[in-house]
Amino acid sequence: MKKILYTLLIACSLLFTSCEDVIDLDLDQYEKRVVIDANIFVNENDYNKIRMYYSAPFYANGYEFISTATVIIKDLNTNLDYPFTYTSNGYYENNSFNPLVTNEYELNISYNGKIYKAISQVTQAPVIEEVEQINDAGFSGNNYEIRFYYQDNPDEEDYYLTQTVDLKENDFSVGNDQFTNGNLSYDLYFAEEDQLGETINFSLAKINKVYYNYLSKMFSNAASAGNPFATPTGTLKGNISNTTDSNDFPLGYFHIAKRESASYTIQ
Repeated sequence: MKKILYTLLIACSLLFTSCEDVIDLDLDQYEKRVVIDANIFVNENDYNKIRMYYSAPFYANGYEFISTATVIIKDLNTNLDYPFTYTSNGYYENNSFNPLVTNEYELNISYNGKIYKAISQVTQAPVIEEVEQINDAGFSGNNYEIRFYYQDNPDEEDYYLTQTVDLKENDFSVGNDQFTNGNLSYDLYFAEEDQLGETINFSLAKINKVYYNYLSKMFSNAASAGNPFATPTGTLKGNISNTTDSNDFPLGYFHIAKRESASYTIQ
């Protein structure tokens, strides 16, 4: 699969500090909006929750969490409602919510006289069929190359969200099957010599094209690495609408996916 990786390189701006003219940027100028983080992975407790808070200035020490919203996800196939209860730090949870693959769900949030809605159909990722380790990899020949293989569907235009976690980093990236449609595809992880014996956790989610485009912009503009579901910079609009006032749209996205995962210990 041709992997399109969006690395968060904000520190690159330090390379241009030798300019003579000094430009003062008022990074505290922002438009306060409701943020709704509603990226859900099926049967994963860490991602089976919804978070609400207000966007904050660049230099803010934290967020203003929203604790008084009414949050419900409706299964549009069965008409069952799943209320989410506030816990802490902006999180709303429902441990019994277990979305079914291919079912369609509607997010309904009532807060401060406004109604927020979005729809997502649950997507199923392809199975991780094999993990391969290649030694003597990289330019120096001293690295390890780990390949996570999965079968791409030849009948669809597929988009993917991957997550790779090691002892130091938690990286997300997006990719598509533009040049490998229907092939046995793989994602790569490069490890250093001192990572021998370390376990790498890899997860693959299938996403739709709209969410792929949204995350592509998010990854390239995000102010913090390792979490693409954090506060969007600027006014990047997701798929959640304010049905009460369309001009006062929230930030964030609603998406449900069932991931496939694999763990591999470097040998």
